[in-house]
Amino acid sequence: MKILVENPPNFEQIVAVFPEAAGKVLFAWGDTIYNPKRIYVPNYLLAHEAVHGMRQLGTGGIEAWWEKYLVDEEFRYLEELAAHRVEYAIQAQSLGDRNARAKLLMATAARLVAPLYHYKRPLLQAQKDLLA
Repeated sequence: MKILVENPPNFEQIVAVFPEAAGKVLFAWGDTIYNPKRIYVPNYLLAHEAVHGMRQLGTGGIEAWWEKYLVDEEFRYLEELAAHRVEYAIQAQSLGDRNARAKLLMATAARLVAPLYHYKRPLLQAQKDLLA
């Protein structure tokens, strides 16, 4: 994926729904990651955004994916769950210690249910969903 240091084409629509997204957030748009705040993008975040990009291309197009993502809480959760699963799996590969993996699972689940996404899911459910 290529990374551009600018806002995505639909930035105004995104921040209208998610004002917090104007902060340090990455945006997938097909094979491009928009990184307006110059966030460091480690391999697990690159993989996370790649999941979004691939799913955007496979679900009727990027614009249609974003339109649904912005209004459909269940769709948004399932899309973030798919991306967070990949993110967790990549990071967990390098952790041999069970306790370290448990801490990573907790941190990943907390990001999955962060207020940024505007859906209400219990942390415990997010942990279970990540491992399912």
